[in-house]
Amino acid sequence: MWATGEVDLEKWNQSLLNNYCVVVTQNKKIVGFGDIDKTGYLDRLYVHKDYQRQGIATVICDKLEQAGYEKITTHASITSRPFFEERRYKLISKQEVVRQGIVLVNFVMEKEL
Repeated sequence: MWATGEVDLEKWNQSLLNNYCVVVTQNKKIVGFGDIDKTGYLDRLYVHKDYQRQGIATVICDKLEQAGYEKITTHASITSRPFFEERRYKLISKQEVVRQGIVLVNFVMEKEL
């Protein structure tokens, strides 16, 4: 597995404090979140598995895209690529990254706003 389970909480905290973040809750439980940095890089987009296909990622992205950027860039996974394509993000390039010795494919995508 490429995820070690070891998280640098200080690094995550600092990143989230520096970025514009959107959090969606239901019944006081976080069911999704996303964030974008000052350059317009949409860094994280996550929806809990039990809440997927309910429009939560759309709500998060709508808010992130309304934050005043001229262009947003993201590195979309294979599974999230169709979501971003539906939102009119354009494919810039395919890339392979290595995490824990495992090659992962993702796609650099951009949206002009």
